Amino acid sequence: MTQRGLLTMTDTAPKASRPTFDRDFLKLWVAVSGSLAGTQITGLAIPLIAAVSVGASPFQMGMLAAASQAAYLVVSVPAGLFLDRIRRRPVMIVTDLGCALLLLSIPIASVVGQVGFLQLCVVAAGVGLLGATGEIAHMAYLPSLVFRERLVSANSKIQVSHSVAESAGPGVGGLLVQVLSAPLAILTDALSYLVSACLISRIEQEERAPGQPATGSLRLSVTEGFGVLTRHPLLRPIVWTSMASTLFSSGLMALYILYASRDLELSPVVIGLTFAIGGVCAVPGALLANRAGRRVGVGPAILWGWIIEAGAWLLIPLAAGPTGWVVLVLAASRALEGFTGTIANIHQWTLRQAVTPDRLQGRVTASHRFLVYGSGAVGALLGGALGSVMDLRMAILLCAAGAVLARVTALFSPLGTLHDQPLCAVET
Repeated sequence: MTQRGLLTMTDTAPKASRPTFDRDFLKLWVAVSGSLAGTQITGLAIPLIAAVSVGASPFQMGMLAAASQAAYLVVSVPAGLFLDRIRRRPVMIVTDLGCALLLLSIPIASVVGQVGFLQLCVVAAGVGLLGATGEIAHMAYLPSLVFRERLVSANSKIQVSHSVAESAGPGVGGLLVQVLSAPLAILTDALSYLVSACLISRIEQEERAPGQPATGSLRLSVTEGFGVLTRHPLLRPIVWTSMASTLFSSGLMALYILYASRDLELSPVVIGLTFAIGGVCAVPGALLANRAGRRVGVGPAILWGWIIEAGAWLLIPLAAGPTGWVVLVLAASRALEGFTGTIANIHQWTLRQAVTPDRLQGRVTASHRFLVYGSGAVGALLGGALGSVMDLRMAILLCAAGAVLARVTALFSPLGTLHDQPLCAVET
């Protein structure tokens, strides 16, 4: 396909000068990779502080998980509108610096006093707000840095970073928590955000200024992003399925560390290693995503990857008995989840970016995060409430079953017939 064929109705500026996998993409890739690794450490360390040091209840664990995910309900829509009107790279730098400062407050508080549950919630919410804005900016920025036909490759590389971070991060995090303490482990995440800000600031490719804002009311501008997701025949089943399954999976994950540390009596190192196994298995998933899409089709790769991933969560309640069996079951669940979920997510991310015009990338990404991650905030509270009124194992089982059911319904959508990724964005 010619370059002209890659341009959308709203993409009028030439893109021949855009680098694909040159040193600028390398800087972005390394920056994202570093902050992802640090975030994995914090994702383990903060709940461990709450569960072990603070003595949080199941409902408080749900509140803590919801504090970070609720950011997408608060900031996604205005951030998407904002990011379609300004350059996105400076926003990524500012949000990285803000996250670093917030995270630094935890090791400082541990030295001069004591970390409390309220502070954990404030930091989780603040990092969630800034991180959500930075993530939306990053996903909207990527299509302007690489050609559309290379988005699968770009997203695969970034997903490899997700996978490596999920592999090394929790294991290293568990070790750091065990040896140094959880607050000091969080210091590494703060440093990773500082490094990320420095690398992004050194990208040489000039970011194209956004076009003139769409005419019409503010309400119309906001709803354009939601409109793409809800009217497009391929994106609509993705977003509704994602909302329903994230509602249940977030409830499950809100209870996971509490279940592993208290009920199963696993140490931070072992918990970290079970997470790491999922990341290790996600690496081949990222590397094979392109091949899987060509072999079975993009739509089936998304659908079956999601269903098998959710099925893996049903293994978690089976983790009972001797420690060796417990670790084996949890590791198997994380491995299956990491491999299949990665294949599905690479293709659904790429599909959304590929069919969205550049002028709407920020709003569509923000709308997706608002709907899907916002459901996660509600789900985390739901999981906490379930864990407060019933056995943690039963609460996790109910959440896993709900996620499976939500994803099975997507089999009846047009996604099942999609074989190739579209190369052109089309106005809906």
